Amino acid sequence: MFTKKILLASLFVVGSFTALPALSADLVCTLNVQSGGNVFGNGTSHCEGIDFSFGNSTSGSWAITNITKSIDRINWIKGCNSGLSCTVTVRAYAPNQAEAYIHYDDGTIEYVEASMHYETGF
Repeated sequence: MFTKKILLASLFVVGSFTALPALSADLVCTLNVQSGGNVFGNGTSHCEGIDFSFGNSTSGSWAITNITKSIDRINWIKGCNSGLSCTVTVRAYAPNQAEAYIHYDDGTIEYVEASMHYETGF
């Protein structure tokens, strides 16, 4: 009896995951550092970079990619103001984050987020 309950519960859990729609959009970052610097993670949801310019900022961009369904609208919480992408000023040693809700035509909503971290000098 106990084994039956475990089996039924397992099937229910697996079945509930397979019934969910697959949402797969990504919010990715691109960080630009000065010549001679290093960047890790461009094109992913977490970018890090360092250079030796001793400035307090550099440029970067956010972009929503891998969209597989028709979009109704995008509500940016942090990062961009509108659209699917934007260029931003990335502050050194400060939080640089982006968050958005993607509202699809079929009524589903997807949350995406990403971050950039920039350091300059020692």
